[in-house]
Order: sequence, then C-alpha cells, then structure tokens
Amino acid sequence: MSVVMPTPEPGVVTRLASGDEDALVTLYRQEYDTLLAAAGETLGHELAHFRGRVTHKAMLDAWQARARFLNPTAFTAFLEEAIRQESDIQRRKHAALHRREGQGQAHVTIATVDEAVRALLDELHAPAADHAKAAEEARAVKRAHTMEHVERVAQKPKWLLYGAIGVVAVIAIVGAQRMLDKAGTEVAVDRAFKGDDVQNLSSNKGQRGTLTLRDGTKATMGSETRMRVPAEFSTTQRTIELEGTATFVVAPSTNPQGPAFAVRAGNTTVTATGTVFTVRNYPEDSAVVVQVTEGVVEFKDRTTDAVQSVKAGEAVRYANGAMSPLEGVARDVALAWTRDSIVFDNAPLKRVIPELVRWFGLNAALVDESAGDRPVSMRIALNSSGEATQALTKAANLSLSFGKDDRLEFSAAPETATTKK
Repeated sequence: MSVVMPTPEPGVVTRLASGDEDALVTLYRQEYDTLLAAAGETLGHELAHFRGRVTHKAMLDAWQARARFLNPTAFTAFLEEAIRQESDIQRRKHAALHRREGQGQAHVTIATVDEAVRALLDELHAPAADHAKAAEEARAVKRAHTMEHVERVAQKPKWLLYGAIGVVAVIAIVGAQRMLDKAGTEVAVDRAFKGDDVQNLSSNKGQRGTLTLRDGTKATMGSETRMRVPAEFSTTQRTIELEGTATFVVAPSTNPQGPAFAVRAGNTTVTATGTVFTVRNYPEDSAVVVQVTEGVVEFKDRTTDAVQSVKAGEAVRYANGAMSPLEGVARDVALAWTRDSIVFDNAPLKRVIPELVRWFGLNAALVDESAGDRPVSMRIALNSSGEATQALTKAANLSLSFGKDDRLEFSAAPETATTKK
C-alpha cells in the first residue's frame, strides 16, 4: 500500500482505547480521505466505488478492537490491515457475483465525511438483538426436534446402528488424518528451511529496525538478530526462524483457511494470528522468552509436542521442558529493549560488557579479568553509548582507557577511601 496513513495524536488514540466515541469520530474525520484513497488503491479501478464501504467496515472493526491500541502505530497498522482484508472480501464477492450473473454490481455513491460519521454512529447505536428471546425460540425448536427424533429412533431398523458405528469410525479416521496433516506440515516447513533460496535477514551490533515481511507482518528486530524466511513464506506457509530477538505485529491472513504466522526459536514454535508479541532467543540464552502484547499465542515444544497458551500481558521463559512466568526485573532484563533501554540486575561484569557491545555497537572489552565477577545493576537508555559507558564505570567502579584501534578498555579502578568503606 503506497498510501501513507497520517499518525494520529497519542492522546486521541488513548481516549479511543478507553471507549471514547468522540475520539472515534475525531479519528474518522482525520483519517477518512486517506482511508478512502487506501481502499481505492487496494480495490483497484474496477471496484474503487466500494471504497466507502471498505472504509466504514475498517473503522467499525477498529472500534471493536479499540482496547488493543496501545499507541498510534498500533492503530494505523490495524487500519491498514483492515483495509486490505475488507478489500479482499469485496473482490471475492464481486468475482462470485460476476460468475453467477455475468455482470458487476451497480456503482455506489461515496458518502461525505459527515454522512460517513453518521452511518458509523447509527450502526454503533442500533438496537441490540433480543438474544434471550431468540435463544428461547431456538430451544423450543430443539425440544420439538428432539421429541420427533426419539419417536423415529424407536422405529429405526438395526442397520442404522451399524451406520452409527460407521460414523464414529469415520470421525476417528478424520481425527487421525488431521494429526497426520499437522505432522506433514512440520515436515514441509523443515524442508522449506533447507532450501537454497531461503532469505536471510539480519541486524548488526548496535542496529535495530523494522521491516515488513511478504505477508504484511511487521518485524522489529533487536540488535545482532537473524531471521530466515523460506521462499514459500506467505504462500503455502508463514513460518520464519529467529535467532536473537524481535517483536512481530502479525498481519491478519487473507485466507481464513490458510497457514498461521509462526516463529521458530530453537526447538520451540510460537504460533499466532492477528497478534503482537516478542520472542528472545540468543545463542547464549538459557531459555526462550516470549512476551505477548496483544492477543494469544500458542507455544509448542517440537521435541515433546507439548503446547501451552500465552495471553496478552503475559511474559514467560521456557527452558528444559518447563514454562515459568517472567515478571518484574527479570522481565525487564530480557525485554526492556522493546522500550528503548536495557536492564542489568546483579549481572556479572563479564556478561554486561558483551551486552553493551551488542546493543551499542561498541568496540570494547574487559581487560581486567579479576573484575569479571563484579555484580552490576543498572538501567541504560539505548540512545547514547557515551552515557552507557559512563554509567557502567560508575556502577562497577571501573576505569576506562583507549587501546589499539580506539578500543574501549575497562579495568578495575584503584580503590579510594570512599570505595574501601
């Protein structure tokens, strides 16, 4: 989509997330022309007259999903995907109608922004259906059907019993077939990653950035991260491999029966649909870490086939076949980079310096091995390597010098009267 959505005010998005209809109206008015343009582009010239309908549905969906919008970026990303998804639905409807009738639908007049706002509010405030009454009517019909069924069963010949047994057998066969299908899918994914045309994406030390995968999913990669994307990605499967850490804003599938987006991290697989989540899996890490911001993910250990769910707001670590919650400082240590900082909690200095090298791209080393086990506790913003090195020298009582090729060299600072106390 070449049309760029304007970024709304954070305060208005916050109000929308809390259920403020005035904020919805404000955002609809601000985004209306852009949404129409985006829908027209996605629909194509032949169906561009349906762009008002697509825009209306996208905004209605945004209202229903409002609690998910933690920031303006989440809101605009949702609208972009909603436009794509609803446009695809309109194209399929048009194609089906054209096949049946041999002609397209009549053109639709595009509403003004005031008319569009009124239509949206009218739909939001439409009288709710009497579900209790409908349910009671359905139960009455079901009771009547049950009585008729009992009467018929009393008169059924024995051969129907064998038919029922056959149905049970068919169900068992279908269940077994589904298990085989899942196994076949895993084999197909394994084969895809062994192909010569796998795409390798990576970030270097000190680099972070966001890219869009072929299915529309946005991936924000942490420093020193590698992703492998098979050639079949977004067609027959949507699985990638990750070494490092990344946050994924998963694009909704245009095919409800199509494959779900999944991330392989070591021997585990994290599967999600329409979800925002983060995975950490560096080679030196003792566990795979997953944090879910929106929606739900399915966490699977491929060696045991054990599957567990992780919901929005939760973070977990998985090691040696066991999953445990990740909370407080431990969560910050693993995932603070998603909030533009890194955290250390009584970490040995010999592990802290490599992390600074990773996240800031420093040319640095600890040249005094005797100081390697010094505990370090600090939080550092990722916007200044200079502030990071100053904070470390203070937190661990180090001295800093320059070696060959301007390498930063840390060593234990001489003890003073203050440090001896």
